[in-house]
Amino acid sequence: MRIFEEARIPGTFRCGLAAGASALALCIGAHPAAAQDQTDTDEAAEPASPAAPIVVTGSRLRSDGSQAPVPVTVVSDETLEAMGTSGLVEAVGSLPQFLGNQSVSAVQVSGVGGTGWFARGGYGNLDLRGLGINRTLTLLNGHRVVSSSAFGGVDINTFPEAAIRSVETVTGGASAAYGSDAVAGVVNFILDRDFSGLELSAQAGMTERGDNQSYEISGIFGTNIGDRGHVIVSGEFSDQDGVHNFRGRDWYRAWGVVNGTPYPNVVSANSTWDGVIFAPGTPLQGMQFLPDGSGVVPFVRSGITNALPTGAPPAAHSITNGGSGDYLGTNPYTIFPDAKRNSIYAYADYELTDNLLFYAQFMRGQNKTFRYNDPTSSFNGTPTTATIFASNAFLPQSVRDVMAANNIQSFTLRRMGHPDDLALSNTLRDDSVMTSFAGGLTLDIATGGLFDGWQADVYYQYGKNKRKAYQDGLRVDRVFAALDAVDEGTETTGTANGNIVCRVTLYSDAFPGCQPLNLFGRGNASAAAVDYVTGYEPGVTITAPIFYADTGYARGDTQTFTTGTEKLNRTKIDQHVVELDFSGDLAEGWAGTISTAFGGSFRRESILQLVEDASNPSSDHTNGHPVACNGEIPGLRGVSTADCVNTVGLQYSKVSNIIGSIDVYEAYGEALVPLLDGAGPIDGANLHVAGRWANYTGSGTVWAYKAGLDVDLFDFLKLRGTYSRDVRAANLSERFDKTGGAAVLDDPRIPGQDAINVTIFSGGNPEVDPEKADTWTAGAVIRPAALPGFSLSADYYDIKVSDAIGQLGSQNVLNGCLIDNVPELCALVTLDNDVPVLVGDVFINVNKNRTRGLDVEANYAAPVRLFGGEEDVSARVFASWLFEASRTLSTGAYIDRAGQTGIQQVDGIPYALPDFRATGSLTYRQGPVRTFLQGRYIASGTQENGLADTALNHVDSAFYLDARVTYEMELGSRAATELFVAITNLTDQDPPITPYYSVFGGHSFQTNSTLFDLLGRRFTIGVKLKM
Repeated sequence: MRIFEEARIPGTFRCGLAAGASALALCIGAHPAAAQDQTDTDEAAEPASPAAPIVVTGSRLRSDGSQAPVPVTVVSDETLEAMGTSGLVEAVGSLPQFLGNQSVSAVQVSGVGGTGWFARGGYGNLDLRGLGINRTLTLLNGHRVVSSSAFGGVDINTFPEAAIRSVETVTGGASAAYGSDAVAGVVNFILDRDFSGLELSAQAGMTERGDNQSYEISGIFGTNIGDRGHVIVSGEFSDQDGVHNFRGRDWYRAWGVVNGTPYPNVVSANSTWDGVIFAPGTPLQGMQFLPDGSGVVPFVRSGITNALPTGAPPAAHSITNGGSGDYLGTNPYTIFPDAKRNSIYAYADYELTDNLLFYAQFMRGQNKTFRYNDPTSSFNGTPTTATIFASNAFLPQSVRDVMAANNIQSFTLRRMGHPDDLALSNTLRDDSVMTSFAGGLTLDIATGGLFDGWQADVYYQYGKNKRKAYQDGLRVDRVFAALDAVDEGTETTGTANGNIVCRVTLYSDAFPGCQPLNLFGRGNASAAAVDYVTGYEPGVTITAPIFYADTGYARGDTQTFTTGTEKLNRTKIDQHVVELDFSGDLAEGWAGTISTAFGGSFRRESILQLVEDASNPSSDHTNGHPVACNGEIPGLRGVSTADCVNTVGLQYSKVSNIIGSIDVYEAYGEALVPLLDGAGPIDGANLHVAGRWANYTGSGTVWAYKAGLDVDLFDFLKLRGTYSRDVRAANLSERFDKTGGAAVLDDPRIPGQDAINVTIFSGGNPEVDPEKADTWTAGAVIRPAALPGFSLSADYYDIKVSDAIGQLGSQNVLNGCLIDNVPELCALVTLDNDVPVLVGDVFINVNKNRTRGLDVEANYAAPVRLFGGEEDVSARVFASWLFEASRTLSTGAYIDRAGQTGIQQVDGIPYALPDFRATGSLTYRQGPVRTFLQGRYIASGTQENGLADTALNHVDSAFYLDARVTYEMELGSRAATELFVAITNLTDQDPPITPYYSVFGGHSFQTNSTLFDLLGRRFTIGVKLKM
């Protein structure tokens, strides 16, 4: 006999329950009469079995959730399918509480964090409240999941979507229940461990423009093993084509700001496809090469293409309307990467005795993406510039003559990669595999006495995430040699012989195989030269000592690798968890049963990240020197200083070797104490308390705790509120990822003194303390008896994060030590004869964050008779106001980002913090036909708060409408099928335009892709077979 089945509401209502109004109508397939708020489930459904109560996310107690003081939103699998056809991130991200999710479709702005391996587009990381993915705890069946990267967060793209029954979201601090990271809340994906039968699904889709074609197939099978066991197996595969330019999207017009005024068709004044000459004080200053490289013309006004509209203004600015035109209409720029994912899931349980259950679970998910890096092989001075000498054999004769007549020995060439030469070789590939195994025992205690009826659960879980990130692009350790192309005869004898070579090869053997590179105009470089400056020679075996970010060579480790055609970063993150939990009813109190839960756990998380880079095999970012400087190799010249002092040979690819581990010991306790059971207008009142002790390697002990109260009044009103102290421990990157380099700083004790050169190290700090957050929530739920099936909830939240983990900056560290004598900062400064020589800018607890807002939810479900009966209607609306999203820096500076929806960014990711966001849906069912409409609204915002309210600082609102129609058919007595068609962005709503030009990227960004839809209208059709 099976005694461990999860409780089910009778009939076809297979939706999880929620605390608060969040449960109503979330299950599209529910019978409306059964769709009640969770606080009313004891009246709406038959009682669950005492041996198998429903466990609600946000609490470890064995209760039905009716007394939970925190709002819990529950979304069923059927609703998830209707909300988003592209996967879990799209569906969950439709809820307005999620701000800034990192998803496949979120394009990062090029900048400090938006290039190379720091561009994390392609993951599926959730972000509640916009507090960051590392302050949102993502669980799978109530258990932690191994992080997808050193930065934290869980890639839900690797979850077995076919096996997910529901998603529960706690929008309030939950560290007392679950530990670190649950500052903004918890998102718990519930797998269907009781599934029986067979379901097969297939779907395909594309945009109205014919791109972003996709298909997905999945299946799940479950069956009993005798009368004591159950087994489930599921699998899925999906493939989506990428979109790598804005072709066909006429809203993209390269908007930027010129002299304070927004204009379309803005292009770079610093660099073009064909190359701009910088030679101040000479006739060549401001000239640009013709596309065929045969000559030069002035780089002014509409340039050589004459493609810009009449009346567009000339400008001497970092942007202008001259040059080669905007690139992103045709140049490779990824607005949606190529994405493939697959997953396998297996679960089995078996009742060893009538009260002892053994269970085991295996899961493997893979996520692969491809995108073009940005910028595309840049010579725009950030940091790389190209120096062209008068002896360059590819120069047109007209330019040679001007240089000779004016004694110009060299000039600087600013240029961006073109699709016909360097641009297509600037790519990022990512292959991430998450594997997890869990096994445990669940015991129903039936021995009589105090613990009779209790349940004990013990499990071990191992999770592993292996990521391989490939990057290619411009080899700055080679390109300067290739650019210095000369006629061999002219260089050696003074008489030309027509043989163009890399000049350095005439004086040194340091650049074997060097191919002369012609970057004048577009597409004039030979294929051999492009290969030489953008690729690696595969098949070369290299053995090198390993330089780790935080300990250098001290460990004495070595690695041996065989080169491929790209630079490779291998990351392995391991997670071991052992946990023991007890839960049950402690005693009968004066107002009801006192429930409690307690337990303890051990968790170890470790990282090993190794970089395979032929140009710097040890990845030594303190002393590494892959780019030779001028004069270090005979015949080498024209090397830009910024690249010479850099520690990578591949442009924009700095990443470190990392090794480290964290051990966490935890113990927790939780109790629910009924205070009143009917007293005048008060139908009931409950006190909820919880506490958790944790000890972290390097950080010591930290406490998390919570107290909550819920009160039922007048049969239709619930009041609820909580206070919690929540915590977030530093992630693996913040602990162990450290880089070194050089900096020029001022000695604050000696004003006016020349700046001094110091060695710096920045990043990881194994002993950084956890963040602490104080969270207050207060809310109400109304369920009027006069309107059955309707509920309305409102919840206010206020999250204050103190001791937020961040960096001061090297100069501030030095000032804080030498002027303010702060001991913690002086520990990061080394003096030699009272002169600073070493300054550390590691992660410390320096900032404060505060997020405040209000969530409102309304739900209604009822049977109707509009067209003859057998009809149901359900509706819901989520609305979320963001009152504040501020950060107070260590300097005292206060910055509030609430309402910012433009391109302003942090670490390459635009702020996505609208001050109002809402999602509403309406479902109508008649017989076999189900129609679903969803509207998503994002309020207007600003580019940057604190600036004048002008057109330049205004971002328009957006409204998106989605539709889905499903038709169900019976196939005999034991099978059924569903056919559906879905349209996302039904009205083909264009994203709001924010004029913004990136000098670094050399092109315009027009919208915040974290918030807004770049793809436009798209169609999906599918079929599901149930047996």
